[in-house]
Amino acid sequence: MTARLRELILKGALPQGERVTESGLASLLQVSRTPIRLALATLQQEELVEGAPNRGFRVRRFTLEDLREIIEVRATLEGMAARLAAEKGLSQEQEDTLVRCIDELEVLIASGACDHATFQRFSEINIAFHATITEIAGNAALTRSLERTTNLPFRSAPMLYVLPREEALMAMSESQRDHIRLLDAIRQCQGARAEFLMREHALIPLAKAALLIEHMDAALTIPAVADGTF
Repeated sequence: MTARLRELILKGALPQGERVTESGLASLLQVSRTPIRLALATLQQEELVEGAPNRGFRVRRFTLEDLREIIEVRATLEGMAARLAAEKGLSQEQEDTLVRCIDELEVLIASGACDHATFQRFSEINIAFHATITEIAGNAALTRSLERTTNLPFRSAPMLYVLPREEALMAMSESQRDHIRLLDAIRQCQGARAEFLMREHALIPLAKAALLIEHMDAALTIPAVADGTF
């Protein structure tokens, strides 16, 4: 139930600032109030909803400063994951997974397509690339922290939906170049270089922060995917 409510928030089906109650959500989702109560408590810890005095909960409204803070924290965490992955080194299976992600992204970008299906597939492959690096890092506390920022509604993938076509294609190409450099640094066990590259990579959305806020509805009504950075 927590995942279902989180999805409704990330998709914009429960808009920012909207008041929600246990009884209302239970009726909407055709379940009892108990799982709704537990789910709302979890989402409050994730800062997706806020307690409204004597009125249940309210979907949190995010600001430009919130977006900047989330991106900066995630960039630091992603950088740490890349450094740890480089220091540990890659197994052949892990390297093959990262290479496969890069190859699939290359085909996608080369197609020149710039539509919903393309952005969705880009996000899915991108998730796999970053998740593999986090897995290689092998730090459970770091993984949990990254998952927490993933559950917030500001991710890099929505940026593709609000950019003009040519800029979206350029953003995907630049992201791909970053992925290639990251893989090279991790392959060569260059921890400091991998950390720097990942941090710079993860901070890219800062330049478009105001645009993401301006187009919040577009950014939050795409299919919810657990994306981190480009």
